[in-house]
Amino acid sequence: MQQARQWNVTALFDSPKDAEDAVERLIATRISKDRIRLVPGDEVDPKGDPEVWNEEVPTPRQRMGVLESLRGLFFPDDERFTYGEHLHRGSCMVTVQVTDAEHDRVLDILDDEGTVDMDAREDRWRAGGWAGPVVPLTAANEDDSVWRRDVGRSRPRVRSYIGGAR
Repeated sequence: MQQARQWNVTALFDSPKDAEDAVERLIATRISKDRIRLVPGDEVDPKGDPEVWNEEVPTPRQRMGVLESLRGLFFPDDERFTYGEHLHRGSCMVTVQVTDAEHDRVLDILDDEGTVDMDAREDRWRAGGWAGPVVPLTAANEDDSVWRRDVGRSRPRVRSYIGGAR
């Protein structure tokens, strides 16, 4: 008998209010609070525009603070740095652990107004000089102990990771 897959669905928001509204909608559909995590971003640079590449490079201590906030979340290590950059620039992250049955409903809730198109934003940063890692798109793998982005079930503004059979 095949075990149910576990998913981690993640979206970024520029507005803390939009992120909080998404969390409230998730709770209203009976997603347990203990499976939802809201990670607020840092204050953005004085220009206040997360689209603009800021030449100031954070110190290793600042960078570790952002990356440390992602500890315990189920992403591949190669994507943790990129999420950290989004958070450093002020985005708020909502991540939810879901079952197969809840997956599409949660994707619909998170894929709403205010959700950041992460790939498009990262492309603009690269065009402006950001040299962050290029994260390869990978399909779900057979090793359930490793979390991987499932390209077939992700959307431009919401990423879906699979792993951790239970």
